[in-house]
Amino acid sequence: MKHQVVLILVLLCLLPIGAQALTFVSGNQPVIDEPIDDDVFGSGGTVTVNAPVSSLTVAGGTVTVNAPVDGDVVAAGGTIIVNGDVGGKILAAGGTVEVNGNATNAVITGGTVRIGENAVIQRDAAISGGTVVNAGTVVQNLSVSASFFENPGIAGSVTFQEAPEAEQIVPGLGLVGILLAIGFFILGVVLLRLFPAPFSSVVREVESRPLIKTIVGFFMIIVSAVVILIIAITVIGLPVAGLFGLLYIAALLLSYLFVAYALGDVIALRFRQRWSPIAVFALGFIILHLLFLIPVVGGIIWGISISLGYGALLYAIKGARRTLSGGCGVSA
Repeated sequence: MKHQVVLILVLLCLLPIGAQALTFVSGNQPVIDEPIDDDVFGSGGTVTVNAPVSSLTVAGGTVTVNAPVDGDVVAAGGTIIVNGDVGGKILAAGGTVEVNGNATNAVITGGTVRIGENAVIQRDAAISGGTVVNAGTVVQNLSVSASFFENPGIAGSVTFQEAPEAEQIVPGLGLVGILLAIGFFILGVVLLRLFPAPFSSVVREVESRPLIKTIVGFFMIIVSAVVILIIAITVIGLPVAGLFGLLYIAALLLSYLFVAYALGDVIALRFRQRWSPIAVFALGFIILHLLFLIPVVGGIIWGISISLGYGALLYAIKGARRTLSGGCGVSA
């Protein structure tokens, strides 16, 4: 069932979210205090919705929805609290997820998931996590996979499957993974802010002949590791190997961030809207991380992303060196 949760989240994010242009909110602590008759895409450390919106797709450390949402709520974060009524579905993945409002359906995965006493899920709820508590009402079917399940509320029918104690919060992404993902998102935003030109040059390489860059990147990851090991064999080369090793690790860690931006850029073109760089990056980052969670396929996507990003980074460095060499030529 957890795998279905991830697939539904991915498919929903890949679909066009309405005919209107999206409204983006981002920052450290974005707050929506005025009604927005549009689909809202939000990201930040703490995201708070205090006024009605048409639909909500959001990622953050803490997400709190205190107002009605006409359509669906798609949320990912450390803590997700939905206090307002939702006209459509609630699709959520996080460390702690609490639903205190009404919704048509709910698909939730988290470390701790609670359906509050006043919450009414008008149709079905599919929930997976470490601890799941239903104190509210699920009119039709309640399906639960958890290490601990308590059901003081009401449900038309209940299906419970006990999960292993060591089960992760999200398939392939535990609490530490969620925190790391948030950290990488912040790192990507910092790079976009401080080094927009170099970041864009790598993204252009990702979007140009991606198949070739992926193949080159895959082999160069192996070659780079072998070269560093060879250098490290000699005592004299050990400091150089240490420096190259740090650069190598940094390149691998950063590589998929460029792919995330490129993915967001491709999707943005479908809407034919001019979005801010942060919004484009956030969109691609969320979708890419959701894709990583798909069993088997997610690992392949992760490997392709790292290889493509690493190859694009090497091509961008090579291009920058050519530019510098051409600009520093000495005429006789």
